[in-house]
Amino acid sequence: MLNPQFILALSAKLVIDLFAGGGGASTGTEQAIGRHVDVAINHDADAIGMHEINHPQTRHYRADVWEVDPLAVTRGMPVGHLHASPDCTHHSQALGGQPRCQEIRSLAWVVHRWAGKTRPDLITLENVEQMLQWSPLVAKRDPATGRVITLDKVKCPSTGKVTYRVAEPGEVVPRRNQFLVPCKERVGHNWRRFVEGLRAMGYKVEWRVICNATLGAHSTRTRLYMIARCDGLPIVWPEQTHAKKPTGKLQAFRPAADCIDWSIPGTSIFGRKKALADATLRRIAYGMKKFVLESDNPYIVDGAARTLIQTGYGEREGQAPRVLDIGMPLGTAVAGGVKHALVSAYLVQAGHGEGHGDSKRRSYGVNRITGPVGTVTASGGGQSLATAFMVQANGGFNTTPARDLRNGVSTVTTSGSQQQLVIAHLATLRNHSTGRDLREPIATVAAGGEHHVLVEYHLSPEDEAGALRCAAFLMRYHPNGGQGADLSDPKTAIPTRDRMALVTVWVKGEPWVIVDITLRMLVPR
Repeated sequence: MLNPQFILALSAKLVIDLFAGGGGASTGTEQAIGRHVDVAINHDADAIGMHEINHPQTRHYRADVWEVDPLAVTRGMPVGHLHASPDCTHHSQALGGQPRCQEIRSLAWVVHRWAGKTRPDLITLENVEQMLQWSPLVAKRDPATGRVITLDKVKCPSTGKVTYRVAEPGEVVPRRNQFLVPCKERVGHNWRRFVEGLRAMGYKVEWRVICNATLGAHSTRTRLYMIARCDGLPIVWPEQTHAKKPTGKLQAFRPAADCIDWSIPGTSIFGRKKALADATLRRIAYGMKKFVLESDNPYIVDGAARTLIQTGYGEREGQAPRVLDIGMPLGTAVAGGVKHALVSAYLVQAGHGEGHGDSKRRSYGVNRITGPVGTVTASGGGQSLATAFMVQANGGFNTTPARDLRNGVSTVTTSGSQQQLVIAHLATLRNHSTGRDLREPIATVAAGGEHHVLVEYHLSPEDEAGALRCAAFLMRYHPNGGQGADLSDPKTAIPTRDRMALVTVWVKGEPWVIVDITLRMLVPR
């Protein structure tokens, strides 16, 4: 679909992509105008190499954007559209309290150079929304002494931790060795100068902060978008098409679940050669509680119940674990690597099937994730179900504890996705249980062992062992207490029935028991 703002006579005018990486911006531009981008520039060999593969008709320059002469690149031809996506890392809040680099934060100024030398009809810029706070950098100072903090790293004699050295009294620290941070007194100063400079060159400039999921993307990536033009045509923004809580003609957010290949198996979180980090396990437990055990409407997928979790970083003290509903868009994935994993809960009925004369009821097994879920009969026929959520792996200022797969994914940055898919495997029970409406949350077992859920458990030895193992896990990592409890310890006097109640889920009046939890990274396809 053509966007009105791109309806230009571009056949004789160049389209240029600065900071070209994998080619997403170039692909979007090509979809809008119906032809290839003419020029792509990036200093990174891998980035420009990927762009060359994806856009073979484009003329590529592997060079620093400041080293490329706009007049030499354009060869005297007019420029119809210039797009810039300068490095966002030193504007982003995800960098936390780390020192900022002046050179990287200043990359956007190259747009002024191109505007002054080639005067593109249309200029677009994309970056993190924190770029609106773009300000000069100043040296960070030690609060106790007021002296400049340097980039030299030393070990603190009292704590043994590595920290940044504080300048000696009277020491003059070169700017290149100063711990630079944004000036709080001049927040947004450089952004205003940047916009005013374009307007002084005759450009009309507008910008918006847009969540991509509101335009139909599967991602909740939120970015700053700027449009500047000097050809007299109006700036036209796309109309919102989707909403988290849609009204009128708006549609619901496109779910992350649509982008996931459910046929790829995960690995059990138990018995791994390298144990998962405690932060990851806490997120899994939190997601199980929020999106599986206590959810009014768990996201049911054919064959597995899934969740997305974050791995690789810890939460700040008092911060809830990062887990996400798999029915929602994916959130932002940052520069630490692929950190989104899928956790899925297999709901396996255990009430019919291969009896062996030992009075144990064996299930039909777990169906393939991609297969349909059979009918849940009044007597509890053998089936497998799934419900899912996501957990984010990046740290920084991300406070999202969990994400529903009915929402979209978060931003995927240069390091790739950081969400993981969690799958909890469950077995359903035979009968002799008190029915409970799915809209009611599963009852919790109080410290005193009060029986809120009365169920007669008929499971195979394997499923029963798995359920008790999952109960021990939830007892240890449950976000509302119980950390450190070891259910394998005989001194932990909690009856088997109560342990089973911890991992029981009610779906349409049928009880299902979590017997395993698997985790896998999301992979591109």
